[in-house]
Amino acid sequence: MRKMYERNVGSVLVVDDEGKLIGIFTERDLLKLVAQGKPLDKPVSEYMTKSLIVANPEDPIPKVASVMTEKWIRHIPIVSKDGKPVGIVSIRDVLRYLISESTFP
Repeated sequence: MRKMYERNVGSVLVVDDEGKLIGIFTERDLLKLVAQGKPLDKPVSEYMTKSLIVANPEDPIPKVASVMTEKWIRHIPIVSKDGKPVGIVSIRDVLRYLISESTFP
């Protein structure tokens, strides 16, 4: 949570020792913990989302945006073929894209 605050981001990706993506921890995960009164002193691996929805580096932004909308998620990891994260797209990134492409009303 400290890293999210310091970097002004809404999620962090969690990788294993080989650098492969194994989870994501988001603001929503934190909100759920606080609402349930759970302690915040355990490793992030206990609270992260493990059932991941990911995109490929080749996926066009409109496709990624569609998945995000359909699945009600605000952050989607971009993962290479070897399972390693190469980035993350946030709903803010999608909005910036729409504005830059002049497709936004």
